[in-house]
Amino acid sequence: MSEDSSNPMGKHERRSFIQNVAQSIIFSSVVASSSSASAEISDSNIPKITHKVYFDVRISRADGSFYVRDASPTDSPDDEPLYGRFVLGLFGEKTPNHVENFLKYVDVPYAVDNPLPSYSRSKFQTFDAATGLLVGGTIPGLAVTTLAGGNVLEYSGKIIPAKLWLEDKNASNDPATPQLSHNNKGLLTHRNLDPTPAFGITTRNTSTSLDVTHTIFGCILEDETGLMDKVVDLPVLTDEGRVSRTTNEPVSVGGDVGGSLASSAFTLQRRVFRDAAKTFGDSRLDKVYDGKILRRVEVTQVGVL
Repeated sequence: MSEDSSNPMGKHERRSFIQNVAQSIIFSSVVASSSSASAEISDSNIPKITHKVYFDVRISRADGSFYVRDASPTDSPDDEPLYGRFVLGLFGEKTPNHVENFLKYVDVPYAVDNPLPSYSRSKFQTFDAATGLLVGGTIPGLAVTTLAGGNVLEYSGKIIPAKLWLEDKNASNDPATPQLSHNNKGLLTHRNLDPTPAFGITTRNTSTSLDVTHTIFGCILEDETGLMDKVVDLPVLTDEGRVSRTTNEPVSVGGDVGGSLASSAFTLQRRVFRDAAKTFGDSRLDKVYDGKILRRVEVTQVGVL
């Protein structure tokens, strides 16, 4: 059959056009499917975001260092400092009190002579393997103390009121704004009745057991370098020794202790010595606790976007 001369598009042009359309459809479907995983926290199932803040975070080498140095033959290619940024969205209408308290540690003027606690000097120190909660907001030097029968915060010799991060009960029971559940990865949450600025980030979709004890007040909007997954994969300390999050296989502290029986005896011995040290008031045990991340994960800068 001859090609219709009245048709401005020839046979080869039509074939090329059809192929381009087909490729566009396939590409669109791939993009849609790949973005659906990251869209678990979408505009349709989260409250309105009223504020955006950023956290610049760094992860140290195994020896705790960050400085630039020449590579040596004994260095592992994976043992280099890592840097990344979290962009967080806050639910200021849903949880105004939580967001207000959170921002107090973000927008902090720098003063050498009169320092105030800030997330810019905070750390991510704990990973709770049971709930999958990554705990951050630990500010060195900030502690809860008692004054006149009540709890206050103490920092650099100053006393700071310890305001609880509580929401209005009537507003939280409003059926138009139901209580949020810890059923998504990347949610920001704060433990109820905790006056400290410590907060958590969910790393699983199955942390609903936290609904009773925590309140969600935001979420991660951007994590372009995959920083959260890298932190979760770091080894943590438990009563059984070091545990890698990627393999979940225990690694004994101090090397091979000679099998499971010896490992159990070693663990029991450690517990006995730790309990005895607590009895004698040895405060050094505060630096060794279940879930401690065995790398330095530090926040270097924070700010409001």
